[in-house]
Amino acid sequence: MRHILVFAKTPYAKTPYDQWLAGTGIVPVIVTASEYAAGYSHLPHVRAFDAYDTNQLVEKTALRLAREFAVEAVFARAEADIVRAAQLRELLGLPGQHAASALAFRDKVVMKDHLVGGAVEVPAYRRLDSAYSALDFVAEHRYPVVIKPVSESGSLGAVIVREETELDAYLADPWRGVSEIEVFVPGQMYHVDGLVAGGEVVFVHPFRYLNDCLSFRDNDWVANLPLTPQDPSYDRLVKAARAVLAELPTPSQTAFHAEFWITPDDRLVFCEIASRTGGGMISAMVRQAFGLDLDKEWLYAECGLPSTLGTPTYRPAGALCIPPRNGVLERLPTAGPGAEQPECVREVALTGTTGQQFNGGVKSGLFLAGYVVDGDTEEDVAANLERVAGWFSDNTRWRPADSSGGTT
Repeated sequence: MRHILVFAKTPYAKTPYDQWLAGTGIVPVIVTASEYAAGYSHLPHVRAFDAYDTNQLVEKTALRLAREFAVEAVFARAEADIVRAAQLRELLGLPGQHAASALAFRDKVVMKDHLVGGAVEVPAYRRLDSAYSALDFVAEHRYPVVIKPVSESGSLGAVIVREETELDAYLADPWRGVSEIEVFVPGQMYHVDGLVAGGEVVFVHPFRYLNDCLSFRDNDWVANLPLTPQDPSYDRLVKAARAVLAELPTPSQTAFHAEFWITPDDRLVFCEIASRTGGGMISAMVRQAFGLDLDKEWLYAECGLPSTLGTPTYRPAGALCIPPRNGVLERLPTAGPGAEQPECVREVALTGTTGQQFNGGVKSGLFLAGYVVDGDTEEDVAANLERVAGWFSDNTRWRPADSSGGTT
């Protein structure tokens, strides 16, 4: 029996590795977070950990299991696991992404160091060593600037600084880890998602954000909408993504999620790229729109299994992520009189329960409710995304955390 080690920081329903590998002769050895352990409990080899992202017993156990089962490959789809999986492959001499490549796709400064001066414009940037670095950068480039952690995802910890008082507020309570500072880029944000297998880009498609990646700061929703090949930005974004992949130490097998701006003066500017599938409901949207499961195809590529990709067929679909509000969730919109789900909804993911207290949005990829919707055209999908967001708001009830009744 062959084995693969999987860092599984996802619920089983989203990544049923045993079902994906059924009939291949490969058994997944699972290392997961405690909150997801129950979903994988039917599998023969599962280890779960509290404080999964920072618990170094994860690495120790993964190394022991990899040696015990003589695993042939290591798979990891979560941002928190990219570097630890790469280090394990390198230590064991296994194929796949190694540490230098993982760092280039994880550390935003190393990433831009690879790309600056290349085919795609990169905003001026600098690693933030101290307050002096921030002051020096602002003196050279002026406000507004963006300060963000070098190794987080989903806009976690990102701050737009427009004036000195906002810089002072940041410096008084800075991000605890390593950060970078870069010039603020105005414009519409897009993302390009795809798959590399056998060293070739075998799937690639651009999408537009509705609202933006910082909408969760206002407890507002963010959505994703595919571009049609006729869209004037389609070819530009695909070309930019391919150029970025060519300039980075891209592994032979990987999914990717790249973000770009197109500015009001029509410049295409790089934001960042990750060697993984997109967060939120992006993978589910791709599955609905193209009949393609990026995570499964990526797993197959890592395992050296034949692709089941075929020729994707497209039908318009979009993804919607709704963050929680501040307070206690009293009611979710579920099936019942007055709360019938709009017929355009094709997939739902609810991450909270009634009676649970929330403190608003945390990051763009974390949500209280996620939906995939369809429509006859992209315009229909965009309208349906707003419609579902409104329906959710109308049929959800909150109360303040220090109250026993009422709504917000």
